[in-house]
Amino acid sequence: MIVITDSYSKAIHALKSVTLTMKIKSSMLRSITLFSVHCSILVRSCRAMSSGANEYFRKDGVRIAHDPHAPGIAELYGLPGNTDPEGFDPYADTVGPGIYGGAVKRGMNGEVEMGRQYQNHIHKPGPVYSGTGYSLMSRAIHAGPEKVRQILQDHPDLKDEVTTGGARPLHICGMSQTGQLSTKVLVDAGANLLLQDTYGYTALHRMASNNLAIGGEVLVKAGMDPNMHVEGADATPVEIAQRSRAVQFLMSMQKLGHFE
Repeated sequence: MIVITDSYSKAIHALKSVTLTMKIKSSMLRSITLFSVHCSILVRSCRAMSSGANEYFRKDGVRIAHDPHAPGIAELYGLPGNTDPEGFDPYADTVGPGIYGGAVKRGMNGEVEMGRQYQNHIHKPGPVYSGTGYSLMSRAIHAGPEKVRQILQDHPDLKDEVTTGGARPLHICGMSQTGQLSTKVLVDAGANLLLQDTYGYTALHRMASNNLAIGGEVLVKAGMDPNMHVEGADATPVEIAQRSRAVQFLMSMQKLGHFE
């Protein structure tokens, strides 16, 4: 029979207390460690939010490359809700026919009149706006691919129609979700894939800047390279998509093997 003396009993109790205290401290240490990790994540998130504090995004999620509230913007384009519908709306990051896709003035022989751009939006001469709204092909593209197909049957030369901003029909396809659906019709009609607008952009650059995966995929499958540097453009289509947060476009390029 083992007799546990009082002193031995006290020692066991003390040992249990120490063990319990160590367990509590270990648990607290794990809690503190987890808390530190969460704090670290929170700090990083706050820093990320802080670094993007001056970033602005359109309703479709595309990042706006300029500060719509920068000094002088309101004087140039008007206050929010009071901008020129034919010009540039810096708050929504949209353009009207005076800037892009509009009908242009022509000379006696049908040549496009070149000169100052509407609202002086780009300090570079380009096709002069006629003041009559969107061009025939631009309106057809806004309506949908069937209308584009009908127009091309009667006027096949309009596949490369010149509009404001130096935009061609394929560029206009790269300006909206509806527009991109007419891309294949124009490609099949023989539209020139490599033509650049007044800004130096091809149609694929426009698809990238507006996060249009469907139209972008059609152009790449037709032979365009989303990583190609084009003289006059400030970046490749993929680079533009990255800075615009054009996720759908980039996913499409990744699927086609042009983006990792």
